[in-house]
Amino acid sequence: MALSGVVGMAIAAALASGGERLLLCRPVVDGDPALARADAVGEAARARPGRWLDYGVACDGAPEGARAARRAGLAHAVVARAEGRSDGSRFVLVLTDATTEEARAQRRVDVPPGKDAVRPLRTALDGLLQSLPPEPGPGAGRIAAWSLAGAGAASLIAGVALAVSASSAADRADAAADPAAYTRARADWRSRRRWSAAALGAGGAALAAGLTWRFVF
Repeated sequence: MALSGVVGMAIAAALASGGERLLLCRPVVDGDPALARADAVGEAARARPGRWLDYGVACDGAPEGARAARRAGLAHAVVARAEGRSDGSRFVLVLTDATTEEARAQRRVDVPPGKDAVRPLRTALDGLLQSLPPEPGPGAGRIAAWSLAGAGAASLIAGVALAVSASSAADRADAAADPAAYTRARADWRSRRRWSAAALGAGGAALAAGLTWRFVF
């Protein structure tokens, strides 16, 4: 049944989804850079791999971040400011919409000197992710593609089961003590081998077609 396990893992990997990806601008630094600790923003974002695309440079304001996200083909961006103050670090994170260039949500994080800034920033970034508009449900084409892939996987599993059964029938034929038992076992072997080949062929084609439909078209 190794094939069925591989098929299951392939579909599970394809179904795995981390959600919408956002552009993350480097923080604009105000005040004392050492006290601002701007690098903590990127470190906090690394806790959610796959959700953030590091822009690599700062964005001065929500509209600039929105335009950068639009160029990258993303729907949202987060722009940041990190201010180094005598009483610690102040971070302002703004979620901006790439289409309207308007701010959708904002989080402010104040961190006293010497305290960890990554954990509260991670919480703030998670809060911005939660404020995103809900993703639309799957369309009819997507449902049909997954249905086709699922039917193909089921057919592959059935084909493997029939192949195992055919092997057992072949063993019975080899061990048959009389011609009648041998003839019955050989007939079972031929029938199950034929159905196994058909199920494996159809299942492989359906699985490939479903995944191609889902991820290519």
